[in-house]
Amino acid sequence: MPKQRQTCTRCSQRRQKCDRKRPACTRCVLNKEAHLCTTEWKEGYNPVVHRKSPTTNQSLTDTTDVSPSWPTGQLPVHARAKGANSQVKVSERASDATRDRSFSASSDSLQGSSQLPTPSSNNVDFITYGRSEFSNIDMGTLLKDKDEYTRNQSIMDRTLSQSRTKTVLDQETTENFSPSARAVEVYHLQSTLPSKDQILHMVDYHQNCMAYWIGGIYHGPSFRKALLEAYGDAVQLDLRNHDWRWCALLFSILSASIIGSPEEVSASWGFSDADKLRLSRRWGNSLISCLQLGDYASKHHIYSVQAILNMHTSEHLVGSAKEWAVYQAASTVIARGLGLNKLGPHPEDTILPSAMTAQQKDALIQREIGRRVWGALVSQDWLCSTSQGMYTLQRRHYTSIPPRHFNEGTWEPVHNCSEPTFTHVSNYLNEIAHVLIRYLDEMMDARDIESKYNVVLRYDAIMRGLCSERMPSWLSTNSPYNPAWPQWTKWVRRSYQASCAHKIIMIHQSFLGRSFKDARYTYSRWACISSAKTILGAMEERLPQEPQWWVEQAFVVTAGLCLGLDLFHRSGREPQVVEDHEKAIQKAIRILEQFPTSSVAAHGIRLLTTLLQEYAKKTDVSRLDTHTQNPGLPHNIAPQALADAAYVNPPKLTAQPEPTEATLGYEAWASTDFDIDMTGFEGLMETLPLQSGFDNTAFMDSFFAL
Repeated sequence: MPKQRQTCTRCSQRRQKCDRKRPACTRCVLNKEAHLCTTEWKEGYNPVVHRKSPTTNQSLTDTTDVSPSWPTGQLPVHARAKGANSQVKVSERASDATRDRSFSASSDSLQGSSQLPTPSSNNVDFITYGRSEFSNIDMGTLLKDKDEYTRNQSIMDRTLSQSRTKTVLDQETTENFSPSARAVEVYHLQSTLPSKDQILHMVDYHQNCMAYWIGGIYHGPSFRKALLEAYGDAVQLDLRNHDWRWCALLFSILSASIIGSPEEVSASWGFSDADKLRLSRRWGNSLISCLQLGDYASKHHIYSVQAILNMHTSEHLVGSAKEWAVYQAASTVIARGLGLNKLGPHPEDTILPSAMTAQQKDALIQREIGRRVWGALVSQDWLCSTSQGMYTLQRRHYTSIPPRHFNEGTWEPVHNCSEPTFTHVSNYLNEIAHVLIRYLDEMMDARDIESKYNVVLRYDAIMRGLCSERMPSWLSTNSPYNPAWPQWTKWVRRSYQASCAHKIIMIHQSFLGRSFKDARYTYSRWACISSAKTILGAMEERLPQEPQWWVEQAFVVTAGLCLGLDLFHRSGREPQVVEDHEKAIQKAIRILEQFPTSSVAAHGIRLLTTLLQEYAKKTDVSRLDTHTQNPGLPHNIAPQALADAAYVNPPKLTAQPEPTEATLGYEAWASTDFDIDMTGFEGLMETLPLQSGFDNTAFMDSFFAL
């Protein structure tokens, strides 16, 4: 029997002296290869092959098969650097041979393709996924190294605890908290949870009364089932035992439910009116903490995107628009990383859910929820284009199809447009948002004022047609209401009546100021005023159990602003019109007063109240023939701009000197601490006549705080 070799395989292959220490020799330790140091030859020791000098000319087969433990065709870096020119040439030939074999070996994963595309500057996949230009480093080789690393990890831990270098594989997650800070944060999150009954009440309310507004981005029955399983027989939910990103979704639901529910509903859960704003902010902060604890930025999950999207229902109401804008951008990146932008048609989409296995049905729900989430992200991005003047998601850059219509309880398909579903609402909203970005693109391409107004008139007709012809039949207020429908259908019908009127105002807003001075644009004046009255008529009464939505309150504020603009341009020869406008603005204030816990409503009330006060002063001042500076109103009255400007802590403005007739420039107020999108207000239109007679800054103070 041959003598057992004491030299390790690594040193033997390199023709280097081995000190034969165990469990790893010194040379392997210095080369950070201790986990590969062994005296056992997996395929047996062959002196003809294993003792042959690396500089000796040999066949490519012999060179590439030197050691199965190394990636095919690769030798240690220091070995490659040490050899002569002949060794380099042999390595290059070995690498070429390995490249051919590695491409063919990976053909199964490429669905018949025999080789990978050559990386180039135009290869989007290479740029996106970081494919290496060294083609001999294929996926099979990397996985082989990873498995070898894992098998020998215990040896390395025992012998190299002092000298080993930490690798990427050693660090599974990015720690956002120190151990002590993490413990404190977890304890705090645990203390913020309400009772089990209160949580279940809020989860049920969100699913039954609020999920329609966000397009059903999570499956309510599945979430409730998971929540009950998380509790088990306990009365307290231990957050440490669950995915932190799932906990973030739970806190987003709690925050939205407590601030969105009517006061009588939240009182039935055991919360006072004073608790609503405080708890919504606290749970909103808990949501962010859970995302950080779950390392959401590097460990992508759909829970994170759902939690952030659901923030949209509460963060504007509590005055945290800045935070939501940042996390919305992050959610888009996460959604792309999850592939939600590539959820195109699937072969199993044609199978009825009743004929599916349990596994197939779960996969169907996941696909549809993914499509809903992506659709919601796209719609929000496009709708914000009216306030930001830009959008980031291009229709041609994703392949996901619109979500299909299903019954949320049974998950059976709904083919009749007269039966309400969440996706009827979200898909229709996406169509409206798509019209808005097309309008924005064409307005930016138009070269002169006449061309721009032609775009306005054309998209006015497109939007009106969309709101009358493309709207699902059950969503239209012209269709009879069926009492058997879910309760939320009554609220969404009224909301979309106001929404369609508001989109007409958004299309005409750039010409509203000109319409007061130039008869060519009179249609814009009429369109905005009539749409404003439609909004106030639709939102006049808050129905029982109806949640509050910040965007509906922004609709009301927009309507009041339009009527206020028109009011200042009415002459004394139209007393009836003036009186009607004043009553309409007062109605807008009464509507907003129904939402005492909303930041948007509170600032809207202050703005419209000051507007009426200044108009009353204008009539008195005009009699004295006094010419003073009037500040005007913003040309950007989009909901996002109004909500973002409704900051919780408005800036404190110091007393201003008596205004003069000089035009108020941007520099006079550019340094004010505006919220996001307020920077779009510097192009303030001259919408109010100079003889308005403002003699103080009360109106400007109120406007800037909005």
